[in-house]
Formats: sequence, structure tokens, C-alpha cells
Amino acid sequence: MNHYSQSIYLQLSDSIKQKIISGIYRPGDKIPSEREMSLAYGITRVTVRKALLQLQKEGILGSEQGRGTFVLRCPEDNRKIVHLGTGSASRLSVDIHSGGMTPSRVVISSKKVPTQGEVASYFHGMEYCIELVRLMLIDDTPYAVQIAYIPHKYFGDALRYDFKSCSLYEYMESKDRRPKRINSELKVEPLPAAYAKYLQCPAEKNVFSFKYFGYDKTGTLVEFTRSYNLPEYTAFHFIVKQP
Repeated sequence: MNHYSQSIYLQLSDSIKQKIISGIYRPGDKIPSEREMSLAYGITRVTVRKALLQLQKEGILGSEQGRGTFVLRCPEDNRKIVHLGTGSASRLSVDIHSGGMTPSRVVISSKKVPTQGEVASYFHGMEYCIELVRLMLIDDTPYAVQIAYIPHKYFGDALRYDFKSCSLYEYMESKDRRPKRINSELKVEPLPAAYAKYLQCPAEKNVFSFKYFGYDKTGTLVEFTRSYNLPEYTAFHFIVKQP
């Protein structure tokens, strides 16, 4: 088998694993036949068979004569996953560190902008904001784009700060206005086309869309952030407290 066909069978075996992990196939389920997968993926049945045999060796699939191939167990998920909700404020750098991965950031843009539209509905009476757009990475893999707004009235020298090597919250701490309370909202929505190239994914891909509202020790709103997170790298931890 050449390197190309070997790569294809490994890709197929990984794809089947991810479908089991995500619940598309469950233990006990029968998976499509060699012929069906060959037609669906446009590859040879020999390549499909190689992938299935590999998963059988790993104990993930089992074959029954005359019946087909079935899922025996769920494989371990070794993907890079950010577990949101584990950090003290559920912020990315904290959560990525807690997952044993290395976070980094790239500053896409930083500028002073008029406070308008949705941002104006949150920062009442603030004429200008600092808009900071950053690409967040885990182990050098693009993970999220964050668009942060902070009032120029409180952070007039923000554009002179190095947000690539230092965090936004470290800067806000230096002004004695670091958020002490953060409210967040989450929904799934298409990624704006302007950010697709940074996350290296198709425009309009459904992603996790967060809104963060940061309040300082006086209860004043000092940060509004939109964060678009790739779903394949994201998991959530919830704690339910009984009354």
C-alpha cells in the first residue's frame, strides 16, 4: 500500500472513531458496510477494509459473519479540548492552561472606535471604546476569535499596551478596573465571514458564540467581549447546586 492510500485509511478510521465519540454510532450499533462506505467516501473497498480491521484490532469494532460490523466500545478522545467552566472566571487562558495545553494569542487589530450599535446599548454615555480583536490558539492551533470592547474613558492609553505578550485583564488590573464579576451568554450561530480565514474554517460554519460582560469592583461594566469558539475543541462543565 502506498503512502496516499495508507493516509486515507487512517483518516477513515479516525472519522469512524469521532462518529462514535460524538454519539452518531453507539455501542451495539451496526455501522455501514464496506460497499456503502466505499461509495460514500469515493475510496476503494480495500481501503475501507483496512480501516475496519484496524479498529477491530483496537477492540472498537467487531464483525459478525453474515450480520455486519458493530460498535463494541467508545474509543478514548485524544483531541485538544478546552473545558469551559473550569476556570475562576471561565476565561480562555485559564481554561486552556487547566487542560494542560499551551495558549497563545495573535493581535489582529486594536483601535479606538465610536461607541455604536450593540456596543452602545451596553456602554451608555461612552463616546468611544477601544476595540481589540485577537486570535486565540491552543498549541498553535486556531481556536477562537475574540472581539473585546473597553471604554476609552477608563482605558485611554490601551493602544500603547502590548496585548500579544500580556493579557487584557493584566492591563485592566493596572488601572484598578479588572473585572470582578463576569456574566456570560452562549448560543450557536454562523461564524461571521470576516473571521473565517483566521479560524481556517468555512464561512457560516456554526460555532459557539459567547458574550462576556465584565464588571469591576464598583459594579461598573468595563468590558464587553464577543468570542467565536470552534465547537470541535470545546466542551463544557456544569455544576448543578441543589436548593
